[in-house]
This record gives sequence, C-alpha cells and structure tokens, in this order.
Amino acid sequence: MEDPLERPPEPRRHGLGVRVQLMVVLGIGFGLSVLLLGFATTRLGARAIDRERMESARGVASAFLEVQSVDAEHLSELVGTGGVVGVEVHEGDVVLAVVGEVGHLVVERRRGERLVVVHLDSAEVSTAGALPGLLFLYVGLTAAVILLLTYVLLTRLIVRPLGALTRASERIAAGKEAHVAVEGTAELARLAVSFNEMQKQLGREKEALRGRLAELERTTAELRAAQQSLVRSEKLASVGRLAAGIAHEIGNPLSAISGLVELVESGDLEPEEQREFLSRVRKETERINRIIRDLLDFARSEPTVHEVDATCDVVEVVEDAVRLVGPQADLRQVTLERRFEPDVPRAAGSAARLAQVVLNLLLNAADAIGGEGTIRLEVTSEEGWVRLVVHDTGPGIPPEILGELFEPFVTTKPPGEGTGLGLAVCHTLVEQLGGTLEAENPAEGGARFTVRLPAAA
Repeated sequence: MEDPLERPPEPRRHGLGVRVQLMVVLGIGFGLSVLLLGFATTRLGARAIDRERMESARGVASAFLEVQSVDAEHLSELVGTGGVVGVEVHEGDVVLAVVGEVGHLVVERRRGERLVVVHLDSAEVSTAGALPGLLFLYVGLTAAVILLLTYVLLTRLIVRPLGALTRASERIAAGKEAHVAVEGTAELARLAVSFNEMQKQLGREKEALRGRLAELERTTAELRAAQQSLVRSEKLASVGRLAAGIAHEIGNPLSAISGLVELVESGDLEPEEQREFLSRVRKETERINRIIRDLLDFARSEPTVHEVDATCDVVEVVEDAVRLVGPQADLRQVTLERRFEPDVPRAAGSAARLAQVVLNLLLNAADAIGGEGTIRLEVTSEEGWVRLVVHDTGPGIPPEILGELFEPFVTTKPPGEGTGLGLAVCHTLVEQLGGTLEAENPAEGGARFTVRLPAAA
C-alpha cells in the first residue's frame, strides 16, 4: 500500500544555473569596463607623449635660432629621435635647409628673419593601429583571470552549497531523508543549519502523523464494526417485534391444522372430504412456511447477492415488507394504501438492506398513528432515480427535532419505548445504497418520509 504521506516530486525546471548567469553578467561587465579603461589609458598616455615631444621640439627650435650657420648634417641627426620627422630652417624668404617629412604636429620658433619649423609625429595617430590588438589582448587576459577566479569562488562559496541544498530538498520531496553539509558563505551556512533542523522537525512530524494516521485507521475500523453491529442490532430488534405478531398469526393456522388432522384420523370422512381436508392442511402449512421464510430472509446477516453488484425491485421489497408487518396486532385497524407506478425500473442496491429501511419506516408509521389511520406507500420513478414515499396520517414530526431526526438517540417516543437509533440506521443504510432519505410534515398533515435510490443501469 502506498504511503499517503509520500508525494511524487514535482518535475524539475531546467534553465541557466546561478553560476552560468553570474559568469555571463560578470564577463560582459568586466569586458566593457576593461575596454573603456584601456582605451582611456592609451589616449591619455599618447597625449602626454605628444606634450613631451613638443616641449623637446621647442628646445631644438630655440637652439637653432641661436646658431649662426645651419648644418644640414646636424639637422639630419635630429630626424627620427624624439618623434621628430622633419626640420625646416628659413631666413626671410630663403630656405636655408629642409630635412625629413611633414609631420602631424608642428612647432615653430621665430627670431627676426629666421624661422625654425620642427615636424613631429603624433603618438595618438601612431598607436591607433596597434590599440585594438593591445586592448583585446589586455581585456582577454584580464577577463580570463578574473572569470577563472570568480568561477572558483562562486563554485566553492555559492554554487556547490546551493546544489547540495537543491539535491537535499529533492530527496525530501521524494520522501527520503537528507542532510546538508554546512559550508559556503555565512548566509548559506546558516541556511544549511536551518535546513537540517527543518528536516529533523519534518521527520518528527511525519512520524507523529503516521502514528495519528494509524490510530485514525484503527478508530475507523472500530467505528465501522460498531456501525455494522448497530445495524445488526436494530435489525434483530425489528425481527423480535415482527416475531410477536407472526407467532399470533401462525397460531390460527396451526389450530386449524390440528383440528383437520383429528378429523382425518377419526376415519369417519368420505374420501372426497379427506382429500379436501388434506388440501386445506397443505395450504395452511404453506402459509406458515411462507411467513417463517420471509422472517428468516429478513433476519439473515448478509444478503445472498453481493451488495456491490446487487439490484432490487422496490415494489417487490415493499410488498414483502407489507406481508411481514401485516400480522402485527397494532396494524389490524390500519389501512395500507399502495400506489405503484407501472414499469418502475430496478434500483441499485441490496434488497435486504432496503427491506430493513422499509420495515423500520412502516413500524414507525404504525406507532405514530396509534393503530388507527392510513399509511400510504408510493413507488414512482424520476430521471435516473426510484422514489419511495411512506406517508402516515399521524400527528407529524415535532418541528424542534425535525432537523435532527436522523441523528442517533433522537426519538419522538416516550422514555423507555424507543432507542432513537432506527431512523439513524435507516439514513446510514440509504446512504450506503447511494440514495437519500428525507423527512417532512406535508401540508395535508401527518409525516412523510421520502427515499430516493439510483436506478440500476
């Protein structure tokens, strides 16, 4: 038997884990930040280099302004050093010397008619081609180191403890025990400690719940046995009440049988008279046998057909019940009206169970009318249901107990004359048959009990 405390685990939802998501976010963030930092550093460094070169070029130009004669060989030595790519010396409109090329940066110095122009290359322009490669290399190496370190730290401090907690929770969801190692960050360590305590408390509660469940099952079994015993006791009480009337009813045919047998034994009868008397004896014997058989069938503990698959003819059950209660002394002045709709379908359920209900309702109705009046029995069909009505012309049901009439120990009889269990048993039996039992005080007076049973397929 499957443990009712066990529950199948929910399907796992797959997706990107914490480690992957954090690594993606950190990778993008580190890449952008390092890229911008490298670009800004390169630009600032190139500008600083350009400023140094221009200061140096100003010094060179000032030195040439002091020189009386211009030495082209000396100018050639300057080209290629300190970022200098070309030098020009002018005297008025006369070009004294030109060495090198035209640069991106120009430094001019003039004194009188002499003009010295120094051409420089730009560090920003010269490093523009190498900047992307250097930046990507720098970013790649830096990001790789940072991500590797982050991966190790995340795995050690966060991901592995979270994975252990996840696996432990899945085991608990599957009804198994689990224990989580206390590791990781302070928050995760506290979470692991709380998880272990929760698992222990859950185990204790689970064991206590199993104990309560076992106790509830035992109590249910005892209540079921008590209910069956109560039904049986109420049935035997009805049998005892019926037996008193049946004993009186059997006494008359027995007296007739005894007299007829004496006449036959005397030998003074003609053959035709003997056959007639013996035929009357046989009929009276069959009558006694039928009464006793009906009583025994009703008193049987279990029906001959399994109640789960049984069906019954409600009209036939009512007729049998009327035959059983007919010999009762308190029904001699009672009129039993029977109104049966033709072609009523069979009802689902045991005929023995339904007979016990009908007999209880008939005997209660007889008590209610005090032995004089009318009891009307109706059997009709509705959509998917068979309807049985027992209506008496008695004083009706007191309104104060109408709502609690089917509760145990509720009775309208004087103390000592009723247990208050008959209608409670009837209500239980009808519910077991899958139907309903209702009581009401109709407008025309008396009390009316309505039984609805599902029609057999």
